Amino acid sequence: MNDIYKLSILALLSFMSGCAGLTGFTGADSGNRVGEWVEYNVNHPGLTVKIIEPFSQELMPISTVGKTSPSPLRHTVKFGRESNFHKLEIIGRYHKDLYLDGRFYGSIWTGDVVIKDGVMSIDGKLISEIEN
Repeated sequence: MNDIYKLSILALLSFMSGCAGLTGFTGADSGNRVGEWVEYNVNHPGLTVKIIEPFSQELMPISTVGKTSPSPLRHTVKFGRESNFHKLEIIGRYHKDLYLDGRFYGSIWTGDVVIKDGVMSIDGKLISEIEN
């Protein structure tokens, strides 16, 4: 009986870690320095988000807050230099609205989002601000 309990706990942990993107976990890693740049990977259900910032002594640690209540899921990521930080907001669990520094950049269901030095691209295409 004890072995069945251990196996069920192990299966549950494997499922949760393997399906983090599907279950709604949000967050970010601490970043990796690649040459003169620092790359951060941000977790949001259905999206692959990479933030690339030039390395600087002023670079502040990435800050991420995910809120599910009140609906919809709202994920806020602050990054950049202390003197000039950026704020990415992803609103929605399935249909996601993307805001960078308070400006609307579009809505997507799934895809790859890259923000390099304050410029956003979605699925490899540079995106400009959308007036709404």
